[in-house]
Amino acid sequence: MNNILNRIVSFAIYGLMFTALSSCEKHDFFDENAITGNVGPQAYWEVGSSTVSAGSNMSFVIQYYSTKADIDHSEVWYNVTETQEKVVSCPWVTSFTYSYNSITSEEKRIAQKIQEYPHALALWSDSLHAYTFTGEFPVSGTLKPFAWAKPEVFDSTKMDTYFGTGYMQHFKDSLYTLMKYADFKNMLLGMSLLDNFSQYTDSTFDINSNSYVYHFPKDGNGNTPVPENIRNLYNAIPFDQLIESPSGYNVEFKRTYFLETRMRVYDTNGIYGTTVSKKIDIN
Repeated sequence: MNNILNRIVSFAIYGLMFTALSSCEKHDFFDENAITGNVGPQAYWEVGSSTVSAGSNMSFVIQYYSTKADIDHSEVWYNVTETQEKVVSCPWVTSFTYSYNSITSEEKRIAQKIQEYPHALALWSDSLHAYTFTGEFPVSGTLKPFAWAKPEVFDSTKMDTYFGTGYMQHFKDSLYTLMKYADFKNMLLGMSLLDNFSQYTDSTFDINSNSYVYHFPKDGNGNTPVPENIRNLYNAIPFDQLIESPSGYNVEFKRTYFLETRMRVYDTNGIYGTTVSKKIDIN
């Protein structure tokens, strides 16, 4: 009786295993969806430098070969990324450093073919066991860097263009919320908007520092709000005066570009292989 039961259990187990294997064979995800694709030419290259001037050419040296179809031609491809750097600071504050810093990058042009190079059997090198040639590709003159930095003359139109409409007021409002008594005093006296700050001054003895701390007069709740006249004087200050310094206006806008370049080597079947990407800054 036990032998019969054991045989029944064994058949059941084998049946389940066969069903599972059959299921895997019919519905294996990788087996049904993986595509190996065709093998293109193998390629390696070096560019002449990590930087290039706008409107000039970048040199390169490439080596390539194919173990499948014959080589047809090669191409240089690259995209263009724009980087913007923005800096604004106010030199009048003393209790803290107030500076706006922003660096953003955006792809302005997706990768596209820049130049094509014909293939020739004469490019073969016995020592390298590969085809090789030296070439160059153009870089547009429109990608020249631009900078508006520490101008001696302030231009509100350029400020709106480079930083956005409304930025100047936003900077001014944000600065105000952070300013302390000492900052207002330094700014308003330094700009000759007040001759005497004593009428807006009160003090409290600090036992920790064993000295007096100067601040605006306290209200009925013990707070030290900015006096209305001080607030009105600040609101009347033009934005450009807030960022003015002896060396010019403390504003900088810089726009630069860089390329991410590759070579594609095509065979006669239209299959291509690519080199590693090279990042090139434009100056």
